[in-house]
Amino acid sequence: MKKAFFKKILALSLVSILGLTLFSPYERPAKADDFTCQPYKMPTQGTISSYYGWRNGSFHHGIDIAKSGDVPVYAAYAGIVSRAYYSSSYGNVVFIKHRGGTAETVYAHLKSFSVKAGDVVSPGQQIGYMGDTGDADGQHLHFEIHNPEWNSSKSNSTDPIPLLPDETTSPICWDGDLMKKGQIGRITVLKPINLWKRDANDKLTFVRVLNPGEVYRVYGYDDLYGGQYNVGSDHWITKMDGYIKYETPSKWRLDELKRIYP
Repeated sequence: MKKAFFKKILALSLVSILGLTLFSPYERPAKADDFTCQPYKMPTQGTISSYYGWRNGSFHHGIDIAKSGDVPVYAAYAGIVSRAYYSSSYGNVVFIKHRGGTAETVYAHLKSFSVKAGDVVSPGQQIGYMGDTGDADGQHLHFEIHNPEWNSSKSNSTDPIPLLPDETTSPICWDGDLMKKGQIGRITVLKPINLWKRDANDKLTFVRVLNPGEVYRVYGYDDLYGGQYNVGSDHWITKMDGYIKYETPSKWRLDELKRIYP
């Protein structure tokens, strides 16, 4: 049975290498996120009162986070303050550029701010207090993310929600990649190798051939089919020496993941 299985692997690999792929390409089930680790930190405490997108006939280019009282506002990521001033629409507002100018965050309607243009800030550093200055209806922070930078039409804005921590993200990074709940390691593809999907009866279906350089999070391992790594969403990569490199994070990182996700 094991011999027949490896014959199947070889045959399907040759078919794919020859460009005669029999199955549709599959998006990587566990690739690193599209943003640089770590994710943006929440810029303040409170309740999200308005989301990114169309709102009352106009487009809302950020999210609003509301809370009463003296509420600190923090830099969501390390960077350099590009502007800090009063605007008739934004009120007291701070702009911070990140990652060599490839992203810019905006913190608007502040009661006050404590930074100035040129200041270097770290993630979680306080930059001011939530307020209702400018064109604001009640106290809240209006928070925007722009890639690569803000412009007057706000055409570079992006939804902040997927980039902020939630129940599926953690502040634990490993060599620049965000670690996810349940992760125990990672695989780097060294030579073309098949990605498989298992059904409820552990029957394998070929998905596609993975290319050298692709990196996948690993969530488990078992001895079926000569040994396979679980890379998420019931997708598996066979343990084959010389075709993949499997690595595990430090004990500290694994312990932190367990603490965050008990």
